Amino acid sequence: MPILQQASIDDRKRLLELFPVSVLRHGWEHKGTKEELCYAAAADASDPDRERVAKFVDEYLGCCKQHVYVYSHNGEVTLPDSVLSGEKVLEGKSHALYVIRTTYNVVLRDPLEEQTLEFLWPLRVELTAEYMVVRFVVLEKNPSSYFERPVYVGGKSVDEKAVLAEISNGLLKPADLNKGLKKLWADGIIDSFKTKFKKTISTAAETMDEERGIKEHNPELYTILQESPLYLTVFQIQEEKSKIGTFSADPSNGIIGFTHYSEAKEDTDVVIDEILKNN
Repeated sequence: MPILQQASIDDRKRLLELFPVSVLRHGWEHKGTKEELCYAAAADASDPDRERVAKFVDEYLGCCKQHVYVYSHNGEVTLPDSVLSGEKVLEGKSHALYVIRTTYNVVLRDPLEEQTLEFLWPLRVELTAEYMVVRFVVLEKNPSSYFERPVYVGGKSVDEKAVLAEISNGLLKPADLNKGLKKLWADGIIDSFKTKFKKTISTAAETMDEERGIKEHNPELYTILQESPLYLTVFQIQEEKSKIGTFSADPSNGIIGFTHYSEAKEDTDVVIDEILKNN
C-alpha cells in the first residue's frame, strides 16, 4: 500500500478525522481529544500500523457520511486494480478498499495567496451477483480550520464524477432502484416526506409539512408515487431496522446518500442491502 506508506502524518491524521471520535476509539486506545487521538494514531508509521489504518477504514467506512452509486452488471465485471489518482489498499472476497489522493486548491485573503491542501480520500467498491456498489466517503473539509486567514476552495484535482467515469468505463449503467425502495415503502420500513418524481410530461416535487410521512398522511400522493419514477427523495427508516434516521436516494439514477454519521457500521450497510435485496 504505497499510498499509505508515502503518506505524511498529517495525511493519515486527516484520513482518520473523517470518522466520529466514538468510532475511532474502537480502533485505538489513545486518550485525549479527537485531534490528539488522530495525531497519535497517524504517528504510528510501521507497516503493521499502516495496515491497521487500512483495516479500520475498511471496517468502519459505513459510519461515515457517504455518496453511494449502484451499477447493474452482466456478471463479467471484476474489482478495479486501481482507481483514478489512487490505489487499492485492501481486498476482501467481494469488495476492495481504495484510497485516492486529492488536492484542494484554496485561495487565501488578506493578503491574496494560493495554496494547496492534500487529502487521502477513501472509497469502497463492492460486487454482488447483479450490482457494483461504489461508496465514497463525503469529504466535508473546512479549509479555514487549516489557516488563520479567510479562505475558500477554488477546486479539486479529482472528483466523484471523474472516478466513476473511469470505474464504469462507459460499460456499466446506473441501476434503477425504484423497485427496491418502493417495496420497502410498501412494507412500512421506510416513508418519505420529500420527493421529486416524473409525471406524464413534467417533473414534480412535493414536500410534506412538519416532515410528515407521505404514505401515512397523503395516501393519494403515495399511490401516484408508487407508479412514478422517483428522483431525489428523502426517506425515514424504522429505528429497529437502522438508527441512521434519514437517508436520501435518487432511485432512477442508482444513487443513495447518507448525510449523517453513524455510531454503528451496520446502519448504512443494512439500508443498501435491503434496497438491493428487494430490487
